[in-house]
Amino acid sequence: MNHHRMKDFDTLTITEKGQAQFPASWRKQAGLMRGGPCDVRVMDDGRQSLLITPRPRKRRGALVLLAHLEDQAVAFPKVERHTMPFK
Repeated sequence: MNHHRMKDFDTLTITEKGQAQFPASWRKQAGLMRGGPCDVRVMDDGRQSLLITPRPRKRRGALVLLAHLEDQAVAFPKVERHTMPFK
């Protein structure tokens, strides 16, 4: 019995341009509901099979920047406020 087999009726459609839409259940399980990078390997099984593995995402953005700034030993100098000439 093959424990790694996906559901029998999940399909993948590849467009003329080579774009694909993966099954929603797989994307949700892999954390790819908004898309993301995957590694694709060609299997030498005589049937042109592909092994598709989602890449782990390194989260970058505001939360990482905030954590970095909170870890700083020296505080930023206070910014002197001024009024804009058009106000």
